[in-house]
Amino acid sequence: MDGVRDLFRAQRRRDSRCSETGRSAADRRTAPKIVGVYGVGGVIGEDGTLWQYMPDQKKWLSIDAAFQRNGDQTKILPLPVAVGSIQFMESWGFLVTKQGDVWHYDLDQNKWENIGPPGGEE
Repeated sequence: MDGVRDLFRAQRRRDSRCSETGRSAADRRTAPKIVGVYGVGGVIGEDGTLWQYMPDQKKWLSIDAAFQRNGDQTKILPLPVAVGSIQFMESWGFLVTKQGDVWHYDLDQNKWENIGPPGGEE
């Protein structure tokens, strides 16, 4: 029984340290590997999830959940391409693939569009 108590106390100590960072021990175990950053406070996980840090809540939300806080219903996730094919993504709604495709998230239509590279039309 002492062994179980010791494990419980150790878990509580880990959880209390994690609460200072806004993440629980369970969150840390399930968090995807970060493969990129975008904007201010945004990261992209290897699973394609876009995460936005919310300083007022001291926690991470998926990009769609972050928009829902303001009453907006978005369908940004899933991304239109595999994470491994993204060359650049400076903002949550605009990315360029390694193949040269350019994708833009249209907030009015609530969907991703392949807008093509600049150049062909003037």
